[in-house]
Amino acid sequence: MKKIWIIHNSEHGNSEKISKQLAEGLKDGYEVSVGSIRNTNPEDIAKDEPYGLIIAVRIIAFSSDKEMRKFVSNLNDVITQPISKVAYFATHALGWKKFFIKGMKKTLEKVGCVEEICPEYLEVRMQGAEGPAVEGADAKIEEYISTLKEFLK
Repeated sequence: MKKIWIIHNSEHGNSEKISKQLAEGLKDGYEVSVGSIRNTNPEDIAKDEPYGLIIAVRIIAFSSDKEMRKFVSNLNDVITQPISKVAYFATHALGWKKFFIKGMKKTLEKVGCVEEICPEYLEVRMQGAEGPAVEGADAKIEEYISTLKEFLK
């Protein structure tokens, strides 16, 4: 079974919750691990030689999480076999603007450890920093799971 890692940097539990929802939706076809960048090292992911990686990106002060971008850059330094499929999703408590996610996309495009980036991403708005997600988020997440299943084939 192909290995997928989902990593997050959740502060209030929003990204972690969505990461677990995605993992649950993908577990019938993949071996899925979910980890926080606070307790998962890039080496932990690299040793698994994952087929896929899904990154949870918090939008903070109108840009993508710098800690997560640094984690991905560090992963690039230790990975020996490129990750075939990489996708990402964002959580935020603001009115959404596509440029918020620009930093993560640029980071992924720069690193050599990524073969293919999913052309679609998920953005989930929270009802404030501590959540919960706004109404309709579960339907968007389920739709994104379908998108991921198609992309990961």
